[in-house]
Amino acid sequence: MVVRTQRALLGDQLVEDAVVELSETHEITVVRPGRAGDPPALRGLLVPGLVNAHLHLELSWARGAIEGGEGLPAWVQALRSCTPPPDAAGRARRAAEAMIEGGTALVCDVSNLGDTAELLASVGLAGIVQHELLGLSQAGLSERIEAARAPARWVGKVAVRPSPHATYSAPGPLLAAAGAGRAGVPGSVHLAEDPGEAELTLRGSGPFAELLDALGIDWRWWEPPGLSPTAWLAALGLLGPELLLVHGVHLEPTDRAAIAAAGAWVCLCPRSNQHIGGQLPDVPALMQAGIGLCLGTDSLGSAPDLDVLGEIALLCGAFPQIPALRWLQLATVGGADALQRPGLGRIAVGATPGLLLLEVDHPRALRRVPPRRWLVRPPTEGGAP
Repeated sequence: MVVRTQRALLGDQLVEDAVVELSETHEITVVRPGRAGDPPALRGLLVPGLVNAHLHLELSWARGAIEGGEGLPAWVQALRSCTPPPDAAGRARRAAEAMIEGGTALVCDVSNLGDTAELLASVGLAGIVQHELLGLSQAGLSERIEAARAPARWVGKVAVRPSPHATYSAPGPLLAAAGAGRAGVPGSVHLAEDPGEAELTLRGSGPFAELLDALGIDWRWWEPPGLSPTAWLAALGLLGPELLLVHGVHLEPTDRAAIAAAGAWVCLCPRSNQHIGGQLPDVPALMQAGIGLCLGTDSLGSAPDLDVLGEIALLCGAFPQIPALRWLQLATVGGADALQRPGLGRIAVGATPGLLLLEVDHPRALRRVPPRRWLVRPPTEGGAP
């Protein structure tokens, strides 16, 4: 199969008149300039299948149900007061189907039950399911720590592994056990989404302490480490490329320096941050620090959809000094590298990312979410890469 387009995203380059040749199994075999005898160039921008590096598929029932603007503790309390509807599973399936139809090929899904891998695989998505382990209560802690040591398992092209929730919801031993590496299947942790996180880990006080008390959680036995959340992860030996740090809104310069030095990735979820706390991460500072970045949507409880092109549209408007092409890189090769899937997220020989045509003449047009269509879907057969 031969695909020729006016423009193509090849790694960090925007290339004019590009041709991609593929095998019958949709593996890319040749990438070259167009020449006489090739089919006419399709109008638009050719990109690999998109990467959503952070979502909560199981919260798809919460679309539009939770008001934001008062910070994460208030949002969590509002979520906990809601009852999922009887068709929650159906809503999750429809959301997964919308992702693959909208051009997403690779995801990192966070699940309290760890049971979304079969759904993701059934609609043709590859990725990781983070089975989220949390709880500051002493009751059942040893069992949670034991569960956190489980190896990764595979459902088709979807890996499932235990993973920590956040520094405000898990004691050190559980963070250490759940966040440990799993042979090329990185974990994830919510970090610096709300300023109250640091109040809890530094002093054991603040809005998260009040939330834990309001929820009736027996956590007062726990002694705060007296460190920022980032410094605590570093002290536990977790800060590095095997643990994806999600949000990064409230990071100090020392935190950013530590993350960059450790080679860790940060996943941005700007629409969710804007909804919940009304503040975006300091993306220029993250980039200046040399931190690898990728994009996620978070859940439908805090974002209008699970389309990373919606995140790009917001970022284009919020940070006009950053070229739009950079955001597209975060949503493709950045996400694939953060999730350690080199065969996805890039148009390169040997890769099987799927080929998506964005109906725009230039990345600058991504200030608005564009129409798009699959030219070649990523293969769904096969197991662990």
